[in-house]
Amino acid sequence: MTKSGWKPALPPFRKYKKDMYTKHGLTSSFVYQLGEGDMIRRQSREVPPSEILTSDTQAKIKYLKKCLLKYRRLTGMGRGIAAVQVGIPERFAVIYLPEENRKLLVIINPQIINRAGESLKFPEGCMSEGPLFAPVVRPAWTEFSYLDEQGREQMWTEKDDTLPHRIANRVFQHEIDHMDGIIFLDRAILSELTLDSDPTFYEKASFEEVLPQKTSTKK
Repeated sequence: MTKSGWKPALPPFRKYKKDMYTKHGLTSSFVYQLGEGDMIRRQSREVPPSEILTSDTQAKIKYLKKCLLKYRRLTGMGRGIAAVQVGIPERFAVIYLPEENRKLLVIINPQIINRAGESLKFPEGCMSEGPLFAPVVRPAWTEFSYLDEQGREQMWTEKDDTLPHRIANRVFQHEIDHMDGIIFLDRAILSELTLDSDPTFYEKASFEEVLPQKTSTKK
């Protein structure tokens, strides 16, 4: 019998996947994952403005910042994290904004005031939903009020279509959803769901305008 020349067709990016799944496992030691009780689905309570400067609230904010930076250090990803994702069901989040003067922005009790009429499709992932990506259609921008970590009233009103602000507007909407117990998979196009297996995935991703569906006039 002659020796077979057949070889299995192994899946691509094997080393990347091994490293990435290991890193996701490490982050699950401080970030709640979907299905671990009801934490990720909880409605977060508002933070009383009078409590923002208390030592407890400031300690929670400091911890959330630490978790975001640790996640980024371990994975090289992560643009925002809501308090509920680390077991604090309160309405605040930390957003990583390297393009702005404020690298880590704290938003407390955000209230959406206005949304764009234009919608964009772009893939999202989540620290609490493992190594999964799927496209989500969201308004191109959102205006909202919030309190900063000093308890001062602030507004986010950036509407330009630069890549940093498109991403920031999407991250804000993603994190505000978390405060309401909504995860990105609830809004995702699940037929396009994929695992984090390609190191160039986000390099190839782009925002796509989604035209509003025409309603039929037929009776």
